[in-house]
Amino acid sequence: MNSVWVLVCDAAKARVFDVREGGASWRLVSETFHAGSRSKAAALAGDRSGSRSSQGRSVHHNALAPASSPKEVQKEHFAHELGSTLDQAVRSSEFEHWVLVAPPHFVGLIESELSPALKKSLLTTVGKDLNHLDQRALEETLRESVRVPLDQQDGA
Repeated sequence: MNSVWVLVCDAAKARVFDVREGGASWRLVSETFHAGSRSKAAALAGDRSGSRSSQGRSVHHNALAPASSPKEVQKEHFAHELGSTLDQAVRSSEFEHWVLVAPPHFVGLIESELSPALKKSLLTTVGKDLNHLDQRALEETLRESVRVPLDQQDGA
């Protein structure tokens, strides 16, 4: 197998590209959208258990406050989903190495979801939000970061 997968993502959208021949040819493998990450926090919360009383005091004490905002929970769910998908693909030998491209905060969420196999196969991380770029612009921007290792290139 002579490919490197490139995961370009943010909290709401992820694209996976298969890169072959030293980065000269990119192919879109999948594109995933996570609607929960785009929803407004009020719509995600759903219930009013943390609402304030008419006197301005909280109905519940801080001990009952959620540890994470609903939007953050949705981002964590998406990071978990992406990690699981990548783990299944690496175990199925769909790729041997991969590159992570995401905004710094989302990089941290993804990294917390990586299996040992994914950690071992990660070539590099690019902590930038490049998900708005089209495929051609990504290829140009990431040319130096995405290279098939010499031991995987044809004829090596």
